[in-house]
Amino acid sequence: MNKSFAFSGAAFSILVLLLTLLANLSKITALVAISQLAPLITVMLLLIVLPGRKEALKLLGIAKIGGLKWYAAALLSIVPITVGFLGAWAFGIVDLPSAEFLAKGAAHFTVPQYVGYITRNSWAPIMLIMMFIFSFGEEIGWRGYLQPRLTKAFGIKKSILITAAVWTCFHYPFYLNGYNEDGNVWINILLFSVMIFPLSVFMGWVRWRSQSVWPAVVIHMIINLSRSWLEQLFFVKSAGWSYVAGESGIVTIVVWAVAALLIWKKLLIEAKPNPGSHD
Repeated sequence: MNKSFAFSGAAFSILVLLLTLLANLSKITALVAISQLAPLITVMLLLIVLPGRKEALKLLGIAKIGGLKWYAAALLSIVPITVGFLGAWAFGIVDLPSAEFLAKGAAHFTVPQYVGYITRNSWAPIMLIMMFIFSFGEEIGWRGYLQPRLTKAFGIKKSILITAAVWTCFHYPFYLNGYNEDGNVWINILLFSVMIFPLSVFMGWVRWRSQSVWPAVVIHMIINLSRSWLEQLFFVKSAGWSYVAGESGIVTIVVWAVAALLIWKKLLIEAKPNPGSHD
């Protein structure tokens, strides 16, 4: 085990979780919003404080773009949450607004016009830019700084799991400020915690194989955009809908779990004896 990488990984984890917790406990809206960029802020602080800045910058994976196939894989990250919502739609748990309801609105949309309007706005350039910034603000910490150091210290499989655990804990303080207000908060936290691990297997594998942080940023961005899009699109929701659909619904988790199982089997073959090596 490389103790220096283990130490820097631990330092990052403790500091980013502390900053996020304090910001959310403050209940100050601006601080809560900024705390979403806590991973980026923490990376910047550690680059200043800790020695070996040149090697640290290299490990971030920002200098490499990664092959096109990894961006194609990133685009597939829209599938699990889409399957979740379509499954919930099929069982009547979520639904599009009715034509009668839309006709009463100021815009007098038809259902197809409503779908087009929500879709255009959800994937508008300004939304892409904003989501890219916040996705980068997280991923530069999780799979830019933390995972590569843990890989050097413990190997790729353990690094993915530890990164997933830290990433999960990072989100807990946001529940203090209404991160997901549908249903029972403890059930939502449990489902979210379960979802993060198979998702992290997918993202961690893409990061490791591509040797670039950018595909992971795109995955994060697409998940956030698709979540926002589908939650707005399926306006009619039954109580507890997020247990089935959404970013951490049961259907979404199952799809991610299947993908993670296939990837984990590949990792058993692809992982080299040297924890820091790539294929």
